[in-house]
Amino acid sequence: MEPMYVIIALAVLSIVSLILYFFLRPSAPKKTTESLYSDGLRLLLDGELQEAADKLKQVVRRDTGHIDAYIKLGDIFRQNNQHTQALKVHQSLTVRRKLAQGQQLDIFHSLVQDYNELQQYEKALQYADKMLDIDKKNVKGHEAKLDIYRETNRWDDAAEVLRAIQKITGEDQSQTLALYRVEEGRNLEKSGDAKGGRIQYRKALKLDSGCCAAYYYLGNSYDEENRSEEAIENWEKFGEICPDLLFLVSDMIEQRLFELGNFSEVERYYRRLLESQPDNIEAAVGIAAFYDKKGDTTAAIRFIENALDKAPDSLRARIVLTKLYNENQSHDAVKNQLDQMLNVVSEQVKFTCGHCGHESREALWLCPSCHQTNTFFS
Repeated sequence: MEPMYVIIALAVLSIVSLILYFFLRPSAPKKTTESLYSDGLRLLLDGELQEAADKLKQVVRRDTGHIDAYIKLGDIFRQNNQHTQALKVHQSLTVRRKLAQGQQLDIFHSLVQDYNELQQYEKALQYADKMLDIDKKNVKGHEAKLDIYRETNRWDDAAEVLRAIQKITGEDQSQTLALYRVEEGRNLEKSGDAKGGRIQYRKALKLDSGCCAAYYYLGNSYDEENRSEEAIENWEKFGEICPDLLFLVSDMIEQRLFELGNFSEVERYYRRLLESQPDNIEAAVGIAAFYDKKGDTTAAIRFIENALDKAPDSLRARIVLTKLYNENQSHDAVKNQLDQMLNVVSEQVKFTCGHCGHESREALWLCPSCHQTNTFFS
């Protein structure tokens, strides 16, 4: 019988050991609030907005004083187009006591973005100003105001803010400030103040003597008032400093010179350009067209062929050359069709912002969507 007792005792001991193991073994450590917050930030960076929101909700349930989690949660609501909810979350934080300065700035910055999305720009400006009340050199606060002014076409105000940013960062903003002057000038012209617009364009040139946009719109403005000589002067300057964009003004220069009885100046203008800029394909196309109109097709072909040696990928030049070849052989019907083709190509020119992809049929130097400068021609 003794062996039986031994077996029973061993069995009881084994059962007790199993029970003690399951009840006394260390449990898996629970996630801390900060680790949950870190998980939320990681998911947010990965673009997993819903999963990030779930993590952040766990954080604020555990710790109602976790301000940063509330801010990020509100930002996610805004990104999901839940603007009212985003505003509610961020507004609720403004009444919290003992907020750190950095937290106040983050809350106000989020509120600026909330009101921007709702197109309540004056409210957005109020919170941008609150950021600057806390820290006058806060670049985010200045940039928030800058975005609002650009969005609402307040270019004088935008220039003032950009100058403030320039003082803080030390970065030269003269080219961008010049384009803001140009935009202000365009606003004035649209409202009927052409003279005021031209004053702004000249101010732009004082800031940046190579501002293509200023010369372009100056020429257009004078042309609207039938002041052809002044228009030509500014368009020619535009062609000199912006050779790749000469096609924007070449036809207008030729037309106005013809109307003034000074058509021979067209040749002199293009020759000056080619002397200083031998690779200027648009100048070559222009002078070829001039000789074609004079009836000297052989000279026109020579200019285009020389130009294509330097720029073989120029579709515009190849179309013109094909037209000239056919003209030289008196293929009138083909010439007519190629003329139509050239017109279609010219009419379908599009300008695309290299930063955000915004497309425009109009030449632009400041993108109306992302507000970046000089992104359509680089």
